[in-house]
Amino acid sequence: MQQLIGWFIFLLSCIGHTELWVMVVNRSHAFSLNATHLRIFRTLHELLIVLFPWLLLWNCGLGRRGLLTGGLLSEQTAFWKTILWITMSATIPWFVGILRWQWKRRFEFSKVATREIFDVALIAQQDATLRNIRGSRWHPLIFWPWNEILTLEVNVKQIQTSNPQALTRRPVRIAHFSDLHFIDCPGVDFYRFMVVKVLEMQADAIVFTGDLIDKPELMATAVEILRPLTKTAPCFFILGNHDWRYDYEHFRTTLAASGWKCVAGTHERMQLADRNVLFAGSELPWIGAAPPSVNHGGIDLRILLSHSPDHFRFAQNNGYDVMLSGHTHGGQVVLPIIGPVYAPSIYGVSFAAGLFRLHQLTLHVSRGIGAKEPLRWHCRPELTCLEIYC
Repeated sequence: MQQLIGWFIFLLSCIGHTELWVMVVNRSHAFSLNATHLRIFRTLHELLIVLFPWLLLWNCGLGRRGLLTGGLLSEQTAFWKTILWITMSATIPWFVGILRWQWKRRFEFSKVATREIFDVALIAQQDATLRNIRGSRWHPLIFWPWNEILTLEVNVKQIQTSNPQALTRRPVRIAHFSDLHFIDCPGVDFYRFMVVKVLEMQADAIVFTGDLIDKPELMATAVEILRPLTKTAPCFFILGNHDWRYDYEHFRTTLAASGWKCVAGTHERMQLADRNVLFAGSELPWIGAAPPSVNHGGIDLRILLSHSPDHFRFAQNNGYDVMLSGHTHGGQVVLPIIGPVYAPSIYGVSFAAGLFRLHQLTLHVSRGIGAKEPLRWHCRPELTCLEIYC
């Protein structure tokens, strides 16, 4: 019996240690830290997650008083007793996270009015115009079993604001996508396929919420692919933390010259579907400043573009009705029962992706289109048409 208890303590400690590192890594990526430092930190976290069970096994797992050979927790050294208690305590947020995912977040994650799923790689085999779906960049993760990086979910999600007469009028239709991450995996024709699907939505406006480029040489190609959207509807954008790592002002001016309108740190009003709509943008904490207050009359719908979902309290406090974000990629990997594990946010995986009602504010967090690491598991790339009743 004591050996069984020892194995239980050993397992809880390993889980709790991993949870602590995941919590720290998620939150470290929510701040404007240098990419090199973040990469070193991630490598350290991966190394220690692998090494910890072996250190635990060596120091208090085996031996005459080891936990796995019938020893007691009280018989371990003071140092390792402290480590064991800290790591076991860290399983509490892990269990709470699983319960929250099962009871609430997974429904917000997958809440849609309609969805259509496209296996773009399979479609390309039958369509000669789609020749470069995979791209030329080799990455071992592309061969991960059931990897969904080359699929695309096109969905419709509905939002109702506090206006009681909203349902009597046709909704404002906003096409929202995020996190393109042009890096040549997926290939350029994957993005061309996405643009065709955006055009089919016949949206009143099109919104991109940051992380355009991870390979600066592809900037001209990205602009050429996205330019057709500007001919069909007003297009608004902000940049993200991956753009911040390069000459982001060049990215901004080049995309703006093609017809896209940057609303970072400012706002723009226009009439859509007989309603006065305001678009504003924030690239914090990486670039620039927050947009000015929008608490003035004559506006039917106030929309904030924020690359990170972490700024929803700013949106709440400044009178926005809807906030559109990306950055988290839905976690990229969603595990059965557990849900997403990694999401670069001060709230961890709480707002990894989906549609959230936060008092008077509705937050939509897109799973994004691309990714620097080409792995998607139970978390397809996402293109959304938001039908906003206001």
